[in-house]
Amino acid sequence: MSMATLIETRNSNGLVGRCDAKCYDAKHPDCDCVCRGHNHGVGLSKAQQNTCDMTKALLKKYGKENVILSDKGKQLQLF
Repeated sequence: MSMATLIETRNSNGLVGRCDAKCYDAKHPDCDCVCRGHNHGVGLSKAQQNTCDMTKALLKKYGKENVILSDKGKQLQLF
């Protein structure tokens, strides 16, 4: 079984951080992930829903003109 990355942050130098199973399957209380604790220890299904909810809030806040859809809609890049 592969580890799903739900959120990934990059800059011109490459990967800055991500939210993956190390976060959403965590058993320890501390989170230093890019989700800022929203997905910490909640399991994959709830983390996926949380990530969708966070994305919808960002889309509403910044509007459609700031969103690039790529890979047939499977990946969102917010600028």
